[in-house]
Amino acid sequence: MSAGLASSMAAALDPTVFARGLGFDPEPWQERLLRSTESRALVLCSRQVGKTTTTAYRALHTALYCPGRDVLVISPTQRQSDELLHRVASLYRGMREMPRLKRSNASEMGLANGSRIVSLPGSEGGIRGFAGVRLLIVDEASRVDDDVFASALPMVASDGQVIALSTPWGRRGWFFELHEETANGWERHKVTVFESRQWPERRIAEAKAALGSFVFASDYLCEFGDTDSQMFSTESVRAAFAPGVQPLEVI
Repeated sequence: MSAGLASSMAAALDPTVFARGLGFDPEPWQERLLRSTESRALVLCSRQVGKTTTTAYRALHTALYCPGRDVLVISPTQRQSDELLHRVASLYRGMREMPRLKRSNASEMGLANGSRIVSLPGSEGGIRGFAGVRLLIVDEASRVDDDVFASALPMVASDGQVIALSTPWGRRGWFFELHEETANGWERHKVTVFESRQWPERRIAEAKAALGSFVFASDYLCEFGDTDSQMFSTESVRAAFAPGVQPLEVI
């Protein structure tokens, strides 16, 4: 077997090898996510650790080596989904031998092998119409509504994969609830600023000094906490609906 063929086969089998071939030097957590074969993966991560780049490589690898299959990107807004697709397009243009595209616009990349990478808005009515999806990426997942996630999940094929990535956003919604469940079949990844080479100690100290405790704990330490806008804490609300609590009588 020639060295070139062996290299091509290795890239096809291993997304990390593929990414390295395009000049990417993944951190350990990025390697684990790129190589994950679990059908469901939750990625609880700090801001600015490289999650968009990591998922862009995974999306491109899937489209290239799974002919005729769809990769969907869902974010709270169309603009955010388009931004991830734009990152994928940039990686594609960096390839030495670029496979032919059948279609390319702000919200879709269609490859000659029949695969597509499509960016969609975070609205329940805007994501319907897909089936047999090979890879579903839910970006900024904590801000994607429950009904959107519920509509998207059935579109994923039996051999498909879901990767949901986000910083926390309060103790609410499906992303939080999945993290609360101890055994639900979802593989878990957690990347705080202390697990990323993007965050040296000086940068961490600057962010901590500039931000409030809630924002730093949520966006950089990946902690689910009550938001500043809540009148009652999540624990207080849950306690009010606990078995045995008698409702108040209005006189």
